Amino acid sequence: MYQYTQVQFVKRKDYYDVIVYYSRNGEKFRPSTGVKVLHKHLTAKGSISSAHPDLENDLKRIKEVQDKVEQLVSNYKNKYEEKPPVSWLEKEFDKPIQDTRKDLQNILGYWQLYIEDKKLVVRNEKTIGRINNVKHTLTKFQEKKNHALTFDVLDQKFFNDLVDYMISEHEHSRGKQQSNEESGIIPIIGLNNDTTIKRLKDFTEYLKYCVLEQDVSINLEKVKKYIKLAKHKLEVRPMSKSQKWELTFTIDEIQFAVNLDYHQPEYWQALSANQKKYLDIFIFMCLQGTAPIDTKDIKRSDIKNGKIVKERSKSGNEFKVELDPISEKILERYDYELNFTEQAANDELKKIFVTVLEYYRKYYEETNDDIYEIICTQKIKKGDQEFFKIQHKGLFVELMTGRRSFLTNLGEKADQLGLKAAMDKAGHTVVSTTLGYIHDRQQVKKSKDSLFGIHKLEKSKG
Repeated sequence: MYQYTQVQFVKRKDYYDVIVYYSRNGEKFRPSTGVKVLHKHLTAKGSISSAHPDLENDLKRIKEVQDKVEQLVSNYKNKYEEKPPVSWLEKEFDKPIQDTRKDLQNILGYWQLYIEDKKLVVRNEKTIGRINNVKHTLTKFQEKKNHALTFDVLDQKFFNDLVDYMISEHEHSRGKQQSNEESGIIPIIGLNNDTTIKRLKDFTEYLKYCVLEQDVSINLEKVKKYIKLAKHKLEVRPMSKSQKWELTFTIDEIQFAVNLDYHQPEYWQALSANQKKYLDIFIFMCLQGTAPIDTKDIKRSDIKNGKIVKERSKSGNEFKVELDPISEKILERYDYELNFTEQAANDELKKIFVTVLEYYRKYYEETNDDIYEIICTQKIKKGDQEFFKIQHKGLFVELMTGRRSFLTNLGEKADQLGLKAAMDKAGHTVVSTTLGYIHDRQQVKKSKDSLFGIHKLEKSKG
């Protein structure tokens, strides 16, 4: 799929001359591909018919010229953030095609074309960011290990070295602000196994694109074998569900957050308008189970007969979930516009819940004959090494905690709801997907009420 050029057929007396067309600011660049098509061999839809002599080779010639122009435009735009002038393109195009081919032997030579292609089909901008992490990782691997990044080095040693670098040496930070060298934040060393596996999968998808769309000669089956063996050698395996802990909120914890203005009115008043909005959005997700991208996109038209009826942005699957009265008030409060930036919301939620859960700890221990566990432990694996993240419970909070909490609370009520109902509310079609969101508690106190039994408390009069 081409972003900046198109193939055109210029009519001559006895044939059509096949050219590649590019324009900017009214100026046109129209290099010939050297392919000529008889009038009778051009179809009504504007394509070359199968009766054209030497069709396969001529299609390759056309593609070669179009690829070269696309790559030149893409490289220029990537560097200067605008399309190149025609005068520059004419000069660069006249250079021997072998010079361009040298650049395209680089593994990342088609990256920008790949990203432009992906932008046409993905729904979530975060997906593009995740995919671009592959380029960042490969570039850092090349810089740190002085390793060649060309298609002809994709052998077992390359993938062994790459995977070893990813889990033991790759430096990374969460968020753009933290990755800034001036932030003073020490980067994290090594990707965990789950992230490494996802990144290798994204890299394989890119290589598949190079084969199918750019005619790069790669044996994908061998690549998959090399990756499999590299993961086996370095013990890069996903953590089992029993080992992997993610924070979820109990119904009682959500009830406390919903009534923060009742339990801690002074702290509630001290929150900024943005912090209150992020807290409302988090509560909404706890009660409705929507993912962040679906939460920010909910409109009045999605509410039908007291339910949110909507298609998930990620999968297109429909979900139906009863609109909780508290959630309805939250939507009305913001006029059905729950716009937010996920990273900013996550950062603020951590700050808020470090304090909120301290208040909740006091409340919990006064009403229960038990100690509230405020310090949580999360295990991470990098290859065969285990690391433990031990920190305040509030620092584990993020928007997705809301969705996980919703599904975990549904899972604990599966005897009342049935798994099928839980899947419908989550917008899942595969049982394992729903079960993957349901997490074990580090501490449990179950509600005895109906679905969640969460409600607003009112101060007594007088």
